Amino acid sequence: MDERRVVNDDAGVASFFSKVYTKMGLGLGLTGLLSYLLAVPFQQQYLTFIGQHQILAWIFLFLPFIMTFMVSGRRAQQNTSFGNLMFYLFSASFAFQISLVLMVYPTINIFAAFVVTAVIFVSMSLVGRFGHKDLSKAGSIAYTALWGVIVMSLVNLFIASSGLQWLINYAILAIFIVMTAFDTQKLKQVYLTAGGTGDGLIAENALVTQGALMLYLDFLNLFLVILRIFGGVSRD
Repeated sequence: MDERRVVNDDAGVASFFSKVYTKMGLGLGLTGLLSYLLAVPFQQQYLTFIGQHQILAWIFLFLPFIMTFMVSGRRAQQNTSFGNLMFYLFSASFAFQISLVLMVYPTINIFAAFVVTAVIFVSMSLVGRFGHKDLSKAGSIAYTALWGVIVMSLVNLFIASSGLQWLINYAILAIFIVMTAFDTQKLKQVYLTAGGTGDGLIAENALVTQGALMLYLDFLNLFLVILRIFGGVSRD
């Protein structure tokens, strides 16, 4: 029978989440920095480049989804250095999309959306970490609802209904509010029952990267949907 490691001290959990949030923050910081560079000082060069290379524009669009599989893949889980590299490349790849979003929203809206996102994220992450209620059912419902929202979004590409788009936006907001709490609780539970087979440090480092990926996506999706709800106008 495999030995199970159960961490009962708060210090161990606090240290683990400190590493997760630090890596997530570095990833978001990298995305933000590169997005700013592409959206402001190098905006014209970037727009000209993707205008002249349509194939690369499509590659940039789907690159983050490809990188997600690289970060969560078996090699990344077994090799800490490779996992770290993939995570930061994943974070960098999102800049190609986010920079385009930042070009059409006023700075005040971007700042306000970021502040609101941070407040919601921290609040729900605290619920997931310190709350005692099992969020498994709510998390399962949220994940199922997300697929429904994806289908609705695809349908709305053809019918272009503003009313449906607002419904989709608020549905996404509700989904990722729940998912933030659920993913945090799930991370805590996985950490507390991580296998203790002599390579706990490697397993923990891999879990830190996976956790940073999960919470990064929760934060980014919250930010983007809140920004859409706030609305924006072209800077041109």
